Formats: sequence, C-alpha cells, structure tokens
Amino acid sequence: MKKSTEDLVREIDELKSELRQMKEIVGMLFNMVVDSETDDEEDFLGFPELGSGETPRFNT
Repeated sequence: MKKSTEDLVREIDELKSELRQMKEIVGMLFNMVVDSETDDEEDFLGFPELGSGETPRFNT
C-alpha cells in the first residue's frame, strides 16, 4: 500500500492533532490529581490524630 506525499502529510497532521489532545488530557488529569492531594491535606485540618496539631473547639 503506497501512500502519496499528500496522504502522509495529512496523516502526520492528524497525529499531531491527536498528540495535542492527549497532552491536554494528561495536563487536566495531572491538575485533578494535584488539586485532589491539596484538598485531602485540607480535610485533615482540625484532627490532631491525623497530624494537624490543633484541637477542635466546640461552642458550649
């Protein structure tokens, strides 16, 4: 199956486009993981047994 130069150029352009899309997806997934880790750290605040060192105080 012999491809013309135009076909090869078109295929390369499509592959470049797909690669750009994959990079965007990986970037979004990376940001989600980093944000998730930050949220997890914030969830531990106020719980000394989990390492925050602060004692929760309740209004009585």
